[in-house]
Amino acid sequence: MKPMKEDEQLQLPDGRQLGYAEYGDPDGAPVVFFHGWPSSRYQAAYLDPKARKRGLRILAPDRPGVGLSDRQPGRGFSNWPDDVAAFADALGIDRFAIFGISGGGPYTLATCARLGERVRAAAVVCGAPPLGSKEDRHHMHWAYRTLASFKTFRRATLPALIPFSRWMIDRGADHAPMSWMMKSIPPRDRDALHSCGGWGMVTRSYLEAVRNGPAAMLDEGELYLHPWDFDPAAIHVPVGFWHGLADANLPCSVAKRLAGEVPGADGHWIENEGHYSLAIHHSGEVLDWLAEPH
Repeated sequence: MKPMKEDEQLQLPDGRQLGYAEYGDPDGAPVVFFHGWPSSRYQAAYLDPKARKRGLRILAPDRPGVGLSDRQPGRGFSNWPDDVAAFADALGIDRFAIFGISGGGPYTLATCARLGERVRAAAVVCGAPPLGSKEDRHHMHWAYRTLASFKTFRRATLPALIPFSRWMIDRGADHAPMSWMMKSIPPRDRDALHSCGGWGMVTRSYLEAVRNGPAAMLDEGELYLHPWDFDPAAIHVPVGFWHGLADANLPCSVAKRLAGEVPGADGHWIENEGHYSLAIHHSGEVLDWLAEPH
């Protein structure tokens, strides 16, 4: 078995460095993994055994400013497909599937809209829907909702929140104050994070995401709070949505409305699954769908 590659870099046409990791079967069919927010390329590690079993090669790039990737000031969702195309070209890949998780959802749809001829199929897993209005943010987890609603507050507090979060993670999920946070999420999500490597996947990828400081985090985080700069109705490749009906981080009702805007979208709305539990327990199902002929 060939070892995983987790700390790779390549140079993009404009000179920026793009970091990426590679998991699964190195000789398998390519699936580009779009990580969540705040997260990084390491988030894809949990797919490694399932991808190897299915003959899939998971390629997980860091977005600009995240992990090993250089910042790209003033970027939007619609800039990402250019990086993806250059990334695939550098690796000699023509067509590929996409697995977009949580905050990777909008980037998945933007890439489908722009690179339809290269995207074989795409899965949006507990993906972030449009969050530009207060109504759309109403059912988000309170921590996300607070940061989303008050620009001055998040910009003032984020420099202190990052080191504080590192301290909480170091203490562990069973010790305060992280244990208090864990109690605020659905039991199904807590169980998933305490099993199947969920805690390690989330915290390791988060710590890599924040290595470049608060400015890089805000570059990405604030994109979700503005109107999207692409049209989901322009997508003409197979797109599947997976979302838990008990998702307390990102409202399933808004995700359903988004899926209705994507022509021919295949919706999978899962009873009793939350944000983390769906991603962990249904990833094999998603990979099976991506491996099918489309």
